[in-house]
Amino acid sequence: MESVEIFCRNIISTGSAFGIRTDTGEQAFIPSSVVKASKIQEGETACATIAPNIHPNEATPWFVIRVNRDQPQKPQHEHVAYDAAREPEALAKTIDERALKIVKDAHGHLGYMTTAEVAEELKADSTIAHNALLRLFNQGKIAKADVYGSGGQSRPSFCLWASSAQIFLGDDE
Repeated sequence: MESVEIFCRNIISTGSAFGIRTDTGEQAFIPSSVVKASKIQEGETACATIAPNIHPNEATPWFVIRVNRDQPQKPQHEHVAYDAAREPEALAKTIDERALKIVKDAHGHLGYMTTAEVAEELKADSTIAHNALLRLFNQGKIAKADVYGSGGQSRPSFCLWASSAQIFLGDDE
């Protein structure tokens, strides 16, 4: 176990949350019991006790055991490998900038990529990647194509992301 600073990236409908270690940029799962007990809010940075996540199907490398409200926000070990993470807005901006570069450089992927492929390039969870890509799409910086595997689906099987809509037609920009 170690004490680190985390940024609460998002709280999902189950009450659980996903945070980002500010020293490495790696994702941490925050169970609903910890969210409730600590009253941590989306967009907040706090000191947390974490351990490696041993769930066999989980891509998130860290598990938050507790959020330490009585400790200062700076962790005991001052290791800053991910400078932009010091400011939550800067963290999102950095992730978005990295995601934008990955999508714009997707020439080896026919010019478009899935959310999972972008997440792999970002070395982040697919939720983090999807949120960054969705922000970029909403800002008009990239194009999105929802792909359905069958007619009866209410949600797409996966999303494709490209620097422009013409890429999906095989046209160069």
